[in-house]
Amino acid sequence: MLKIDFHVHTRKSDGLNSLDEILKHARRIGLNGVAITDHDIISVKKNVVLEDGFIVIRGIEVSTKQGHIILLDVNEAPRKGLDVREVIDFANETGALVIIPHPFDFLRNGLGKLSWIIPADAVEVINAGCLFDYFNKKAFILAEKRSLPMVAGSDAHALSELGYAYTVIKSAASTPEEIIEAIKKGLTIPIGRRYGIVKKIKRKISKFFHG
Repeated sequence: MLKIDFHVHTRKSDGLNSLDEILKHARRIGLNGVAITDHDIISVKKNVVLEDGFIVIRGIEVSTKQGHIILLDVNEAPRKGLDVREVIDFANETGALVIIPHPFDFLRNGLGKLSWIIPADAVEVINAGCLFDYFNKKAFILAEKRSLPMVAGSDAHALSELGYAYTVIKSAASTPEEIIEAIKKGLTIPIGRRYGIVKKIKRKISKFFHG
């Protein structure tokens, strides 16, 4: 079974590290793949399986009028600032997978009440960057009541945050396309914990001094 971190940011948006640095560290900590979900920009040219079997999925975290939403297996970036329903229509038209990230974390642009009604393929029920456990617990209830597949992601913006949360794929998937299908079928186990405020403060200090 594969361990995939479905929510990772590089320095192409607001992360501290390059894609190469992230891939090296992800291997080091035992992950089998990552989805690169930079804010409002696609930073990976295509879905790819590297020579050692490590999987990289092309994604994006879109800033909509109402909050953030993640698209995986996406070919182009929708415009920033669209209504969330327009972004979901865009995803449906282009075949992208829709994940509702940190839905109730109002500190980081969660979609809040809209998460109960908008169409989606999965819910991020563990986000390692959430400040309070309450946000993740409420996301779990959302996924359970809506009968939506559950995923987890670190929301890493630095190497030290990578892999604190990830998703185990309960299938023989070995390609990005098979992983996407496994999510749709709910063949997922969300794993992880929050990395806490200290790491966030250290990251912000590092970003301040190093740009």
